[in-house]
Amino acid sequence: MGRIWKETISPAYLNKAMGVYAESTWMKQMDRCWDSDDGMYQVCSRLLRTKQGNVEHATIKRLGTFSADGSADIPWNEKMKIKDELFGENRLAIEIFPKRKNLVDVMDIYHLWVFPKDFDLPFGIHPIRDEQATPVHRGTPNDISKLIKNTQEMIELRKGVSNDQREEVTCPEQL
Repeated sequence: MGRIWKETISPAYLNKAMGVYAESTWMKQMDRCWDSDDGMYQVCSRLLRTKQGNVEHATIKRLGTFSADGSADIPWNEKMKIKDELFGENRLAIEIFPKRKNLVDVMDIYHLWVFPKDFDLPFGIHPIRDEQATPVHRGTPNDISKLIKNTQEMIELRKGVSNDQREEVTCPEQL
């Protein structure tokens, strides 16, 4: 049996009644809020009208915590259970990792964007049930000796070799 969720006072109501979240652009729009019966989680949401239909912007946070250092992290499988329990097993949701310039990271709150019931992305991970995109082969370097060396060094690092013996590796976006 899953958790039981009870709807509680929303940030939108708190904003209207007491001016809480007045400086926030989106938190004061969260007009639904649920707490889990196990005292672990709170989910707030607002409904957004988009070209893809109505998308639910949901925030998930651990109750009783206020941190921005990752100490109130929520594992992926817990977010999946929460999505299923509140919005349904057949709803697609995504978590966004924004461009750095759009990052808002003041506390450990996780954002899900829950799409309309029959919405699917134009690509997917499951080879049979998801629409597949065409992979682009980017090729490999003619001389892979540096890749082999880097791979060996990473294996040694995992065995406990000190970090000062490691050579810097260039990220693909820097090439």
